[in-house]
Amino acid sequence: MPSSIGSVSQLVAVIRSQLAPRVELSGPGPARASVRAAPRRAVGSARGQLEAAIGTRINSIGRDDPQRGRKAFRIFLESILLFHLGEHLMNDPRFYQLVDDVQGAMESDAELGVMIDKAIAHLTTAPR
Repeated sequence: MPSSIGSVSQLVAVIRSQLAPRVELSGPGPARASVRAAPRRAVGSARGQLEAAIGTRINSIGRDDPQRGRKAFRIFLESILLFHLGEHLMNDPRFYQLVDDVQGAMESDAELGVMIDKAIAHLTTAPR
């Protein structure tokens, strides 16, 4: 049985595979180019910063919020997509529609639903 961290990694892989057909791959995007060209230490640092930013945003969700898990997963999904596709999309309203579409599709898939639940458990209980 995969750990919650394993489930999060699997979700990232699923997100990447689902997005590949939707994202125009005419050339390396800003995030992909910088990650590919950056030294391993810099990539690790960027991932650490990403994790810290996700944690900070999740901690801002009220613990008694009935939608806490779904909101935490949304933050995770947005952050991962921005990291891989480029932060310039943060100002594009179509990006948030894409996130809605991806999240809806993932939540409607029973197999992914189990992985999402494990990721939510990890995201909402991990010490920050």
